[in-house]
Amino acid sequence: MIYNKSIWFGAFLLATALASCSSGKERQQPSEEIHETPPSVSGNQPEMLIVHLSDKEVKELKIETQKVSSDIKNYSLLASGVVFPATNHVSVISTPINGRVSAIMIRDGQAVQKGQELFKLESLVFGNLVSEYLQAIAEEKFQTTRLERMKQLVAQTISSKSELDRAMSDYDRARTASIAAVAKLKAIGVPDHEIAAIRNTDQIDPSLKIHAPISGSFDHLKVDLGQSVNALEQLGRIIDLDKVLIKGYLSPEEARFVNVGDTVAISQREDDRDKIAAYISSINPGLDEANRSVVINVEVTPENSWPKPGENVRLEISSRSTGGVYSIPLKAITYDGNKAVVFVKKDASVYEKRFVDIAEIRDQYAIVREGMKEDEEVAVSQVFSLKALSRYELIAEE
Repeated sequence: MIYNKSIWFGAFLLATALASCSSGKERQQPSEEIHETPPSVSGNQPEMLIVHLSDKEVKELKIETQKVSSDIKNYSLLASGVVFPATNHVSVISTPINGRVSAIMIRDGQAVQKGQELFKLESLVFGNLVSEYLQAIAEEKFQTTRLERMKQLVAQTISSKSELDRAMSDYDRARTASIAAVAKLKAIGVPDHEIAAIRNTDQIDPSLKIHAPISGSFDHLKVDLGQSVNALEQLGRIIDLDKVLIKGYLSPEEARFVNVGDTVAISQREDDRDKIAAYISSINPGLDEANRSVVINVEVTPENSWPKPGENVRLEISSRSTGGVYSIPLKAITYDGNKAVVFVKKDASVYEKRFVDIAEIRDQYAIVREGMKEDEEVAVSQVFSLKALSRYELIAEE
């Protein structure tokens, strides 16, 4: 009997201990809830806050709404631009070899045609190249005649086949040397008709003629008559004003709204009455190191000799599509701290308070990157009333 009581007492102690442990855990749970900071104190905004209006509030407030659109019409950006010569419409004139300027047949601002003679350069290097070319031509001529004679002798069994092979090898070497001599002359800018004239001359003229590679206007003569020049030294340049390149500079935030092919109206900075229509031809992928801007490139055909390289112009860019961004009327936006807020209509009596990411403010609307969807409606009146009601809803939730 004593043994049974001991067992019963031990079981009772075990049950009491388990119950006390369980009640201890239950008492700890409320303490965790007490330490949690309410959203209004912590500063963390709820992901979604819904404002419910009563029937009376709906009638009194008469909230007007407007649909959000991703088709931003008449969206334009203003940018400054600088005019440069267009790619393939400017050519630097430089000396291909060392020499002395013996003749100048051009002056600044003069119109020139492609192939026109601009300078003469007396050069020992050019004289040696001409001599090498004439020797190669003479050797090729001799080896051609020798090869033909050797073929006849072999046909008459007077000479052996090995002698014919040797003659063929000598001819190939002479032919290769002749081709190389022509390539050297072409590499310094000697045209085919002058090479043909050298072949028929009896005297070597060490004067290299420098020709215009493109048509246009000569700009910035950099040498004088009789001046000694080194290879690759610049003599001037030719600019073809049939096309110019305008580089426009945009901030990285603005650049995300423009695309290749967008329309650009170009005008003078002090007078925007006369404009030239053009298109964005390309956009540089990185930032310009000098001014930390994104560079857009616009090729333009000048009108009435304007614009010219070196001028500053104004660009008005009309974006065709913004892609992934939305326009919201400014009157729909309010602020909660530093964050922009709109109230999105769910139905006649329900509005969602939503935080949005504004990329840029333009005229009477804002460009929003994140936080909106196509065809959603936002409140454009009684926004401050909705803001006050949203604070009441937040306090009620807490």
